[in-house]
Amino acid sequence: MIYLDNASTSFLKPQGVYEAVDRTLRGGAGNPGRGANRVSMEAAKIIYSTRKSLADLFGVNQPEHVILKSSVTESINTVLLSLLKPGDHVISSVMEHNSVLRPLEKLRLDGVITYDLLPCSHDGSIDISRIRDLEKENTKAVILSHASNLTGTIQPIGEVRSKLRNKGIFIILDAAQSAGYIPVRLYEMDVDVISFTGHKGLLGPQGTGGFVLNDRINEVLNPIFTGGTGSDSLSLVQPLYLPDKFEAGTHNLPGIAGLGAGVRYILERKPDTISKYIINISELLLSALSDMTSIHLIGLPGTQNRLPNFCLSFDYYTPSEAGYVLENQFSVITRTGYHCAPLAHKALGTEKTGALRISFGHFTTMDEVEELIVALKYLDEVKNGD
Repeated sequence: MIYLDNASTSFLKPQGVYEAVDRTLRGGAGNPGRGANRVSMEAAKIIYSTRKSLADLFGVNQPEHVILKSSVTESINTVLLSLLKPGDHVISSVMEHNSVLRPLEKLRLDGVITYDLLPCSHDGSIDISRIRDLEKENTKAVILSHASNLTGTIQPIGEVRSKLRNKGIFIILDAAQSAGYIPVRLYEMDVDVISFTGHKGLLGPQGTGGFVLNDRINEVLNPIFTGGTGSDSLSLVQPLYLPDKFEAGTHNLPGIAGLGAGVRYILERKPDTISKYIINISELLLSALSDMTSIHLIGLPGTQNRLPNFCLSFDYYTPSEAGYVLENQFSVITRTGYHCAPLAHKALGTEKTGALRISFGHFTTMDEVEELIVALKYLDEVKNGD
């Protein structure tokens, strides 16, 4: 099997991830903060270690500002539901995943907010220059994906603050696709929140994720989910200090242990080194695609400002047919359909058929890319039904 659906869930994982999950389950997964016994204290050490590694990755000096949740979706919902109040306005874009669009739409339908969406160009690049046209006096936040899960286009997030008239508008970043592949730093990018998932580029298990926040936005956020934290247990009110403020309930300790191992692997390899490797294997595919006449790349044609997500359409196959051939004749696993990004497909002209997405990961090899190219050449040369 050649697994090329890493934008959905990364596979393979580093050996240390498997070992960390297994060791946690077998060695006694105590409940952190819920006692002074040995296994509870060991669980607390695991969580702190993962929190510290994530803080290092995202450029945050205070590990307690790393909030651990079950997914990027839960993280985005937590931030938006806590931040936005009746009458607020939000700016986002047509390139967003449903993890952003659906919470915004629900808040709109509930009569809480209004929102407007930035357009994109034919390659999936958001037109940041239009942000002042959409900005209003009641604009509370801008929420954008760092990179498209469909085309891999990296958006110019660092320019957002400078384009806004009101520099106090909160900027929320969805780094589900970019974290682990390229540097993503909270203060260097001048954003207020980075939301992330654990099971993609960070190489952790499914069911892990979280968000990183600065002091400015923390001051205006209130807990959405409340419950046991193991701290200040005599009070019926959720603690307002971090991270307990946003972490009610028992942690996914085996998942967090695995996530910590994945993040440490990335820190050891260094995001800059990972990015260079991804560029090298991407160049091989992009060069081959440029010679194919019936297969069309939707997105940036080069490696600059892109992640290794490649969106394809076909003259002689539907995306689903092409995906079936790739899997059943060449053992290449891809993703077809609409990729939970309906407005992106509409903007890029693929809303009727969807598209086929190929996405490389940390462990994708040159040999696998070459085998993929052989399979794509077959699709390019053989007409549907011949």
